[in-house]
Amino acid sequence: MTPEAFRKDRYLRATGYNFFVWAAVNLLVTLPLFSALGGRPWPDWLGLVYPIALIATGIFLCVLNDNRVQKMVGDPAPVPVVEAGSIWLPVLLLGILFTVLFVARGPVAFVQPLWLLLVGTGYLQWGNFTIREFRLFGAVLIAAGVVAGFAVRPAEIAAGMPSLRALVVWVVFMSAAWVPFGAYINRKYVHVH
Repeated sequence: MTPEAFRKDRYLRATGYNFFVWAAVNLLVTLPLFSALGGRPWPDWLGLVYPIALIATGIFLCVLNDNRVQKMVGDPAPVPVVEAGSIWLPVLLLGILFTVLFVARGPVAFVQPLWLLLVGTGYLQWGNFTIREFRLFGAVLIAAGVVAGFAVRPAEIAAGMPSLRALVVWVVFMSAAWVPFGAYINRKYVHVH
């Protein structure tokens, strides 16, 4: 895919900037988990409202990024390369359903490996139709999800608690790695001179 085609696709064009947004969201969402591991659990109501507020803020910032890119490169093409919702909607629905299941029935420690696997699968699939970098990124997230899953030791974790090992893998691969990847996408596809 050429940078010109990338900049014209309504789903792809702001992804570089959106990686920065979701890197921050993915890091901040771990605060109540690390707090619980440190013996300072958040109240249940705050533990529910906080991630919802983070996701809503992330979506709002992504809309601002879309507007920013539109001002830089003009209007998107009327038809995207691929309807991204057809890839991401099933991923998000499965993630939400299994998260609720793990929270209700346990073990909660598998929530981070689950999301690594699902988000990785979404990027791998999206990359099959768009840019090869997404395929590689998705494969890395899937591998990290497998590592995080095997790092969870349910017998060593108190009921309802996350796994410190899985959280560390999450922070590295769902937050820290997104910043340089977003910068790479911006440089290669958005800010081409």
